[in-house]
Amino acid sequence: MTQDVEMKEQPAPSNSLSSFSPSTLHHLKEIASLIETGAYAREVRRIVRAVRLTMAIRRKLKAPVLSAFLNFALPPGSEAHSRLSSYLPKDDEHDMEVDTATSSLQASAKHPLPELEIYCYLLVLIFLIDQKKYDEAKACSSASIARLKNVNRRTVDVLAARLYFYYSLSYELTGDLAEIRG
Repeated sequence: MTQDVEMKEQPAPSNSLSSFSPSTLHHLKEIASLIETGAYAREVRRIVRAVRLTMAIRRKLKAPVLSAFLNFALPPGSEAHSRLSSYLPKDDEHDMEVDTATSSLQASAKHPLPELEIYCYLLVLIFLIDQKKYDEAKACSSASIARLKNVNRRTVDVLAARLYFYYSLSYELTGDLAEIRG
């Protein structure tokens, strides 16, 4: 004798997983470690993967998250850190202090890799273009290309290709594309 049992619908497991999904800052830190591993092992494919992962989380980038990531990836007070931080809006000072309190201790002991510094330029540039702050994006892209010209490593080439794309896009969006043609 078998008996039919009515099964009640369970909530989708994706809903419960989304509440435990890692934050955008955590994703950025994982991407930074992927870039570091690729730079030390001289494996360009890891940096390609990092760029691909960045494009997947691009719409989740917010100013406090980027500020916290800059504090994690670059030594506070360095030229790159101060330059990139100047492009980010200063909305919630208190939230940023809470986010960066633990990560600034980790970054102070290490020297930034050129790949990681160029990646930070790329992140801020993508953020500025997505926020439709084209004049700031143009200034940031010019600074990033000036910094990029001082770096000659094969592992930077993938990041440089993306940086040049956004460099030309920022000039195109401001109507000044003819300035960079040479």
